[in-house]
Amino acid sequence: MDGVSQVGAQTAGAAQVFALNKTREIAKDTVLSLVGSAVQGAEAARASNPAHLGQTIDTRA
Repeated sequence: MDGVSQVGAQTAGAAQVFALNKTREIAKDTVLSLVGSAVQGAEAARASNPAHLGQTIDTRA
């Protein structure tokens, strides 16, 4: 390879790594947001239901 095409390949590789890192960052933020929402939803459900609800399991069919 000549020097110009080698530099072009290195630049393309760096751009791909940057795009991959940015995608991972966005995915991480999305997952953290969803987990936070699920925790808040569980806390709200726990607060609105009676304390005895969900404490026992009825195994009769």
